[in-house]
Amino acid sequence: MTPNKIVSIAVALAISPTAFASQGGMQDFLDALRDFESGINPNLSTFYAENLDNPVYTYAKVTKPGRLVRDCSTGVMVSEPTTINQFFQKLGIDGIYNPNTPHDPEMFRQMQFNSLNAWGFVGYQLGEAVLIDAGYYSPNTVNIDGKEYDSFYMFVPDSTWIGCKTEALAEIPGSGGNQVYVTDTNLWQGTFVGKNGINSFNDLVIPEKQELVIRDAMHFNYKIMSKLLADANMTWEQALAKSWPDKDDNGQPIQVQATMSGILAAAHLRGAWGTGALLTKDQITCDELGTCITKYVHKFGGFDTLFDVPGDSVSHGSVYDEVLTAGWGNDTVILGGGKNQLLLHEQSGTTTTVTDFVLNKDLIILRGWQTADPLATLTVSDRNGSSELQFAGQSVILNGIAASDILASPESVIQVSNIYTLAWNIGKQVVDNFNPAVDKIEGSAGIGFKHLKAYETANSIIIGPQAEDGGIYASYELIGLTLADLTPDMFINVTGGYDRLGFIVPLSHLNWGWNMTLDVASFDVNKTVLTLPSNQPTPFSALKLTQEGANVVITLLEPTAQGDKKKIVLHNTDVTLLSAANFSGFSGSYSEVTIDIPVMFDIHVAVNGTGGTISPVPGTDGLLQAKGGTDFTVNFIPDNGYKVKDIVVDGVSYPAASSYTFTSVNSSHNLTVSFEAGASCPVAWDSNAVYVAGDQVTYNGTVYEAKWWTSGNQPDLGGPWQAIASC
Repeated sequence: MTPNKIVSIAVALAISPTAFASQGGMQDFLDALRDFESGINPNLSTFYAENLDNPVYTYAKVTKPGRLVRDCSTGVMVSEPTTINQFFQKLGIDGIYNPNTPHDPEMFRQMQFNSLNAWGFVGYQLGEAVLIDAGYYSPNTVNIDGKEYDSFYMFVPDSTWIGCKTEALAEIPGSGGNQVYVTDTNLWQGTFVGKNGINSFNDLVIPEKQELVIRDAMHFNYKIMSKLLADANMTWEQALAKSWPDKDDNGQPIQVQATMSGILAAAHLRGAWGTGALLTKDQITCDELGTCITKYVHKFGGFDTLFDVPGDSVSHGSVYDEVLTAGWGNDTVILGGGKNQLLLHEQSGTTTTVTDFVLNKDLIILRGWQTADPLATLTVSDRNGSSELQFAGQSVILNGIAASDILASPESVIQVSNIYTLAWNIGKQVVDNFNPAVDKIEGSAGIGFKHLKAYETANSIIIGPQAEDGGIYASYELIGLTLADLTPDMFINVTGGYDRLGFIVPLSHLNWGWNMTLDVASFDVNKTVLTLPSNQPTPFSALKLTQEGANVVITLLEPTAQGDKKKIVLHNTDVTLLSAANFSGFSGSYSEVTIDIPVMFDIHVAVNGTGGTISPVPGTDGLLQAKGGTDFTVNFIPDNGYKVKDIVVDGVSYPAASSYTFTSVNSSHNLTVSFEAGASCPVAWDSNAVYVAGDQVTYNGTVYEAKWWTSGNQPDLGGPWQAIASC
């Protein structure tokens, strides 16, 4: 979607491919694409300066940058004669352009990345949809007739907007029937998720950040197109051998040859699915302004890119951090200077030469290879001032690097990476060696982060798409990982923002059975859901949620409990922040839940001097918290060779004992204990404990010894106990 697609014919002819597009590497390709897509071409600086007040363009009428005016009877945009000054105003960049420095390269760079066309596309003409696909943006959601839909702009026929409509339900191409509530322009009402530090629209227009977005968008499109080709039983070699008839900018017939850069540009214009239809079905489609897909294939063809092509070729990166591919021939790789990953294709007999590999910065990755343990036969040797790595029938030459430097740490140079593809039908898979640094979970079949749920077990995390009934029937269990190990970089080809990944706690008889306690160490109230199977509904009215210190304890009430004492402990959770959104499979209304937020009282405790400690252990401020209306016991634990000397509670001294109990706590208290040298008293008698002959306990300042097995017998009543000393 480019602003200068609708300028006058005379001006359009001035922006011919030869004006800006010459063969080069990835950055040359992107610069050429941005010169065209942004509508701002530095090569036209003189033309701009000479026509600031001349209506040399025909451009869309807008109410403000990014908000075009349509003919309500047809839904088609309304265009009008436009001066250069008006053109800059319509793109929202008039405040950047300085007529006193009309040829300033940095000024034009800023104008390009900030250019907002009439449909709300920015810079490289990035829209909401591509940022969702690339993982930078979560769309706004709306509720229509009780059903929630994502809402964002995507191309639909102009007739959709007849009657001055600005919103409508439409199906996403290639999604298998997934509908969204489309808007007639990019409104940018969703949420930036923070990927690569992009937290807002203002971040998006920063050149260095937008450069990362366009690369991720192209990686996404390349992945989708590769899958579409595979589904059609086509190879990239067959796809890149294709050509189509078209006309050049002068109207002369031409034959447009497919190249990787041209195909990537076409996917930027018409999406991966539209370009897939061109490659597999020769289906030529056009955008909102009638610019057809083959125009981009021709205009931006012939550049080296990040992506390998069959046969001997060049992959060419840039100063930015890149992910490149190579290996489908005797290839040359120019990394370009960023921190790079080189994904090497598996093709026996090939040699890949890397011109500018930097140790401890760049990394070669063998991802998804069919050969088992391809680095098992790795050898590294010197070769004419360079090093050669040989493995699994392939070679990589790293120019200017000595073999000894690689052998010192081979894993910092080359690693094997496994891909685990998510699909609705993979069943439950266990992975016991997942490496978060290089291994990837790959999406398929339109799976987005909004479909994915993750949860933590005692020794693993489980990730999979959640079905309509709440179940997760296809998943990977990653042994040895926790939810804290999850990062956006672990996922590829999963659409939408990582922030939409949900967390659940699946409840079943296995982890929440009779009298069982389920400890949930990590519970994010904003996105974690306690999930019951749909065939085991529990009414909200049977739940009791109790705040116990920093934790929430969930138990069942009678008569539903029927004596079952099972509970769920949500660690570090505030009960007041829980809502119905945190529960799935429960019946009734969340308002029927019993919530117990007890009154807590401070117990200030201290040890006077040395010789022992207190249990429970107080905080650094000497505070313990006691639940109001209950008994609260503080235990005294003498060090070896010490005993309790005295106890002072609220200024009153009490006889030495092994503990002190506050009964029916209804206020705050102060307690100080002192220890002195001497034999310590045995532990206090516990009415629930079992004792055998010879066991000793302390009760009311006296030491008792058991004569035989006993439980529940009060020591001062005789029977199995005999008094042996004072304490």
